[in-house]
Amino acid sequence: MSGEDAPAQQQNAVDQKQDTKPAEEPKAEPPKTESAEAAATPAVTTEKAPEEETFTYRSLVLTGYGGYDKVKLQVKKGKPVLKAGEVMVRVKVCGLNFADLMARQGLYDRLPSPPVTPGMECSGVVEAVGEEVTDRKVGDKVMVLNRFGLWQEVAVVPAGHTFLIPEGMSFEEAAALSVNYITAYLMLFDFGNLRPNQSVLIHAAAGGSRNGMEHLHLGQCVWV
Repeated sequence: MSGEDAPAQQQNAVDQKQDTKPAEEPKAEPPKTESAEAAATPAVTTEKAPEEETFTYRSLVLTGYGGYDKVKLQVKKGKPVLKAGEVMVRVKVCGLNFADLMARQGLYDRLPSPPVTPGMECSGVVEAVGEEVTDRKVGDKVMVLNRFGLWQEVAVVPAGHTFLIPEGMSFEEAAALSVNYITAYLMLFDFGNLRPNQSVLIHAAAGGSRNGMEHLHLGQCVWV
């Protein structure tokens, strides 16, 4: 090797050493903390509507006197407001009486003018109680007797119009009890003045509905 070739070989060795130098690795970014992520993500706020506004329930409404076509299924919005002494009942079963059929035809003057929700008896569970109610609590199973307003999923009535359902009695049995048997009791012991050691003749058991007594006199029919 000549002396002239030596500087060139040394320069080539230096160039190869520079070419084989490893490339610098990119610096790892520090992990984001929860506070940093929260700051980077815009906050989304959702306001929950009050239950009083989102509450709905179905109701059978008598829109006018006439046939079955006058009874319409409607959805009512808004949670009912309880007055002092009232309870709200979640209706499980409602009863159908001869008086309800007469009311639909406009022949029962104790029902308010349409539009109105009929229904004189039902059974269900107490869902809310108003002020001054001491003998009912949420969760009580009750039967209800009222002039109207019980053909719906939720009914608000005075606490005194509710009666605790006895143990072992179904909602169906409870819903069919009050109007029938209170009517029978009144006709026997109030209108008929039946007293101990007296008897009554029942010679018919027929009527326009399961509660035929509502339009017949004592001695003609007792339907129980």
